[in-house]
Amino acid sequence: MLNAFVDFSLRELTRPDLSVWMVLYRDTRNGVAKTGQTDIAKRAGISERTVRRSIKRLSDIGLLLVVHRGGIRSGPSSYRVFPMSQARFESLP
Repeated sequence: MLNAFVDFSLRELTRPDLSVWMVLYRDTRNGVAKTGQTDIAKRAGISERTVRRSIKRLSDIGLLLVVHRGGIRSGPSSYRVFPMSQARFESLP
């Protein structure tokens, strides 16, 4: 998975996007990463606002799917992390 990410997706990302993707990739268990935006921000060394922007960008380009949006009463958010977008995958020979 990491090889496909480096080969096909890395060049499209900003540093904060890459940091958020790597934190979520590191936390993935059984295909899903469960963690809060505060934790992502602390571990990536960026602000929570930047985390939110990066999550949106990663979702928009198909490298991340928000499975469950967490909150105070519903626990951490859940994310599915992808090494490349579906469109990129389908364009491969």
